[in-house]
Amino acid sequence: MDLSEFTANYSQLGDDQLLCLWADRNALVPEAAMALNSEIQRRGLKKENAERTKKRFDTLAAREKKGPLGKQVATAKYERDMRHFVGWQEPEFYSPYGARDIRNTFILVRHKYRVWKAFRDHTGHWPIFSIWFYFLSWMAVFGFALAAFICIEEGKWAGTWTIVAVIGCVLVLLGARELGARLIRKLDWKRFCA
Repeated sequence: MDLSEFTANYSQLGDDQLLCLWADRNALVPEAAMALNSEIQRRGLKKENAERTKKRFDTLAAREKKGPLGKQVATAKYERDMRHFVGWQEPEFYSPYGARDIRNTFILVRHKYRVWKAFRDHTGHWPIFSIWFYFLSWMAVFGFALAAFICIEEGKWAGTWTIVAVIGCVLVLLGARELGARLIRKLDWKRFCA
């Protein structure tokens, strides 16, 4: 590219963009640096502001790269809660992904592991009851749901009320599983911290 092409390109840029380029002028070819200098002089911009403008743009770019501010705050709160929690109450689970994303399953297992590891770091023992209850209760919920749907498929249970009853039972099992998990966590804490 020659000097006129650089001049044409720089005339289309905004003031802040020109100042950011001026801060990085050492990386430009001589013709580009000359065209940039003449465009900055033509607009009457202060070259002293170039470093400050570049730093501001870099800060904004780094902030945008991290994602929306709401997600950054939620992630920081979750990490703080995970570092500082002690006791039977588990920190609230947070996932940066949407509700229907399969990655939530893996992040939930990682969250559980971090909670169990924090228990071990605090007491010196793994929360055996909580770990067993977590996996056995999920196997019970899936086993019941699978058995119920097999019976419905084979025609042993017919009718819409049967399907509603099965879904209701699965929801009750999930609620009982959560309540049982809290009680088992309390039992683990009493066992090792009393």
